[in-house]
Amino acid sequence: MKSREVLVRAIEVVTFIFAAFSGFLRNIAPPGKATEGFAIGIASFLTLCILLLLSTRVKKKSRTAERRLWVRVAGVLAAIALAAGLLYYRIRGELTFSYPPDNPQAEYIAGTQYTSGAARFAVRGLSNDQIVAKFGGLENRQLVWSPASTERASMILVSSYLLFVLSLAGALFSLAELNTG
Repeated sequence: MKSREVLVRAIEVVTFIFAAFSGFLRNIAPPGKATEGFAIGIASFLTLCILLLLSTRVKKKSRTAERRLWVRVAGVLAAIALAAGLLYYRIRGELTFSYPPDNPQAEYIAGTQYTSGAARFAVRGLSNDQIVAKFGGLENRQLVWSPASTERASMILVSSYLLFVLSLAGALFSLAELNTG
């Protein structure tokens, strides 16, 4: 297969992965226009890189050895994807919040550590959205979490999202290669 054909095929696979299942991977990306766009964009490019890397098979191996390799790669990546997916789900629940509390319309990134004033409300059992409301709404989020704390949360979310998406894409591609190779 020519390099252009390989690239086109890999791009089609990446497009399929992000469009499949009603855009599931797009829908679970970290919230926020900049963060979401970055996470999806970098995940798409890195997925393309991984698929191209995985598609460069060693031709010297026997078909049986090649199949065993694909099974091992798919198994390891599927296990990583499962663990990363569960981790991302937990982290996303902790580091995001919907707002406003009574009628959530959008989701936002929280922070990793409350300011001293917000920590008093958290100890009382208030949720992130309720604490943000107590401090006057979204425009006063910096009173709930410092910008550095919010940036840290954003980085954690993007990193865990990338780990999940890339391992899942690698596992799917390895299984596809196993079944079509």
